[in-house]
Amino acid sequence: MSNKEDYNDDNEYKFGNIEDDRDTHKKVKKKGGAGAKIYSVLITLLAGALAGTTFFYYRKSNDEKKEVNTYAKIEENESNEVKSIVKDYMENGKGTMAMLRELFPENIVVYASNKYSFLPVADNVPKNDIDNKNIKNLENGEIEYLKNDKVVSHKGIDVSKYQGEIDWEKVAADGVEFAMIRIGYRGYGSGALVLDETALNNLEGATKAGIKVGVYFFSQAISVKEAREEAEFVMENIKKYKITYPVVFDTEDVLNEDARTEGLSAEELTQIAIAFCDEISNGGYTPAIYANLRWYALSLDMSQLAEYDKWYAYYDKEFYFPYKINIWQYTENGSVDGITGNVDMNISFKDYE
Repeated sequence: MSNKEDYNDDNEYKFGNIEDDRDTHKKVKKKGGAGAKIYSVLITLLAGALAGTTFFYYRKSNDEKKEVNTYAKIEENESNEVKSIVKDYMENGKGTMAMLRELFPENIVVYASNKYSFLPVADNVPKNDIDNKNIKNLENGEIEYLKNDKVVSHKGIDVSKYQGEIDWEKVAADGVEFAMIRIGYRGYGSGALVLDETALNNLEGATKAGIKVGVYFFSQAISVKEAREEAEFVMENIKKYKITYPVVFDTEDVLNEDARTEGLSAEELTQIAIAFCDEISNGGYTPAIYANLRWYALSLDMSQLAEYDKWYAYYDKEFYFPYKINIWQYTENGSVDGITGNVDMNISFKDYE
């Protein structure tokens, strides 16, 4: 999206570059709010400022616990405050999404499938304590997080075969503390489990250079059984290495209309993620889940994923997400010595040991 709330449409398939055994035409497939209760709002006083844009929302009845279609009017005593917020955002070009998120702090506001979704924040999921005032944007495009004027975040990257041959000594000299390495993927059409051709070299090189490592696996599991199979595949291939950072279940949107996971419900996708993570945990590793804002909010039931670490893809200089995360992937256009071309940049808020 133009406001970079998460991925733009061309980069929806983040770790992208996912191979398969078919040469098929790709197009963006956008999922609706599977498993999520969607709120919309009719803000009548924004007609002029938003050029006639109308927002709706569904309000859930606490008594009957049923979705009831209702319109909500902004109370008269709140109108001036809302008008002031709208005017400020419009005059300063801050964007509609940022404005809506300030107006509706009790919701996760997501834009998908040509509409805004207003999702309730799950009470049982730990909340983040990230203060945007403590985010430091450096001149080189990197981000640090400070507490009491001290950097407390850890600099990291994530790589796959698309970064080519990496000089890990140079990477380490550039201040990279950790690397998330793609260990493999499941083909989105064939269903085959494939080891990333550079995974083992990257694990060896990064570890030798003193860089802590974690791994991620791009999943296309369509059942709990397949999720466990993926976890076993990962653990078999990393057992010789010291894995300090999480072993990550990478779940995200797919650009191909023939993707195996197309049509799975949020409940099915959530149970698949749980199965992978539990298998990894039973193997003695720290499991985590990778996704962007839309996928976390619309395609997974976050209330069932409270216990797992989160790796969050969100491309902006300020942070937006109500739940606690451990690693933030903040750009795909980073630059690091020892790597030719762009690389995804991350910061970790947790010191994995």
